[in-house]
Amino acid sequence: MSATQPDVLRSLTSDCVHCGFCLPTCPTYLLWSEEMDSPRGRIQLIEANRDGTISLNETVTTHFDRCLGCLACVTACPSGVAYDRLIEATRETIETTTRSSFGDHFVRGALFKLLPYPNRMGPALRLAPLGRKLPLPGRLGAMSEIAPPWRSTEKPDN
Repeated sequence: MSATQPDVLRSLTSDCVHCGFCLPTCPTYLLWSEEMDSPRGRIQLIEANRDGTISLNETVTTHFDRCLGCLACVTACPSGVAYDRLIEATRETIETTTRSSFGDHFVRGALFKLLPYPNRMGPALRLAPLGRKLPLPGRLGAMSEIAPPWRSTEKPDN
């Protein structure tokens, strides 16, 4: 994690008592049953990175990338762990300290420029039917496949 955040991260991660109340609320934990794909596991990864036990390698960053950011764990946590602040700080650190492929960088940039802005997301969704008909590479193809139908005349693929 970045040098400006260690005290804040230490305080936030120390709030976690590893009780497991977050586990049944976390979609990625329920899907894969992997500790590192749970809020509790990601907090352990943050602590291990902070103390130098592990680096933010591809395997570790994958566990953070899998977090949907739904924050169901925040409301389930009896200790009041600010997981939202932890995941946000960690993702910022990953973006600024790790190298990613051009494709990953492009897709992440596009998502960050679209998702928080409904006025941008609408036009992007209008292009999804075209994307489903064209052979788009890798993640772009996958993104167009999971995009919801935009018009009532467009039928979802089953």
